[in-house]
Amino acid sequence: MDITYLGVALAAALILLQIVVSVRLCLGLHSQLAVAAVRCVVQLTLLGYILAPIFKLNSPWLVLAYAGFMVWVSALEAMGRPTRVYKGLFFHTLGIVLLAAGCTMAYGLTLVIGVEPWWSPQYLIPVLGMVLGNTISGISVGLAAVMEELTTGADRIERLLSLGASRAEATRDLLGRAVRLAMTPLLNQMSVVGLVSIPGMMTGQILGGSNPDQAARYQMVIMFLLGAAATTAAVGSTSAAVAHVVDGCHRLRPERLLPRSKSAGVNGLLTEGFKQLWGLLLALLHTLRTCWRKCCCCCPSRRDDGSPEDAQQAPSRTTAGAGGSSRGSGAMDEAKEPLLPQCPKYGPRVDLRASDIHGSR
Repeated sequence: MDITYLGVALAAALILLQIVVSVRLCLGLHSQLAVAAVRCVVQLTLLGYILAPIFKLNSPWLVLAYAGFMVWVSALEAMGRPTRVYKGLFFHTLGIVLLAAGCTMAYGLTLVIGVEPWWSPQYLIPVLGMVLGNTISGISVGLAAVMEELTTGADRIERLLSLGASRAEATRDLLGRAVRLAMTPLLNQMSVVGLVSIPGMMTGQILGGSNPDQAARYQMVIMFLLGAAATTAAVGSTSAAVAHVVDGCHRLRPERLLPRSKSAGVNGLLTEGFKQLWGLLLALLHTLRTCWRKCCCCCPSRRDDGSPEDAQQAPSRTTAGAGGSSRGSGAMDEAKEPLLPQCPKYGPRVDLRASDIHGSR
């Protein structure tokens, strides 16, 4: 059964319940909920229009290009959540996401599922999307825990290093807690799957008319792939962060930890992009308004110089101008003379020029 746009609108109306709760409890999340709902609609609509030609053309280069774009966006989103970052975090995250997701996808599509060809968009893009989603979660949770430990627990780490512990020994407990936190959401999901919740891929296959037994097998495979990718990405990202902050000479370098910029992550980039676009639009409107004012001021009103009245009045204006030139020059001289300030006690001041003084003598 196809879902109409009216059905989507009725489902989107439920977001009003969350907005009302945010307003009543003064959570300050109503604007973020509205923006998230709009982004959800726009992004999924664009995804449908983008995937349609990719599936139709069935080109390996086009599929790999879109997969690379997904990996790039995943790296941006993963590094945008921790409160502390370090220089080069994006490239580390991009390499870790590419390695974890690439190895997991290659193993799953070629050996487990046996897709022919392996780059088939029907399998690669949906499975890669689910793998990247859990990879982002593992990296963001692990990095947030590591950055917090390196910031608040710097004294303990320095004490261990001063007592002769190596970099690996001083940060072993830190890495263990971070990876444990990163694996907890997936462990909870695997514990209740099939009993409390039916995952999205299995639900989609059942709604599409597939055999429930075959849909359950696909979901088992996906869950194991997600666990491997998230764990690998969490271990890689936390180890890279620790290796960067604690150098090879077993010294803690807290100055390498920097506060996260507001433009980090996909949300920050979109916000900055909209701000820059709005600024360019305002500048364009200001330029157009300035040009319009200049054009209006620089276009004098033209009169009909060939009319007989103007021809008769021209000599009279010339004569009057010649006769009144002396009066006009006198008036202009008077106008050019500066106005002298007036003294409140003795009245107006007298301007004594040098010529007046010599003439009186």
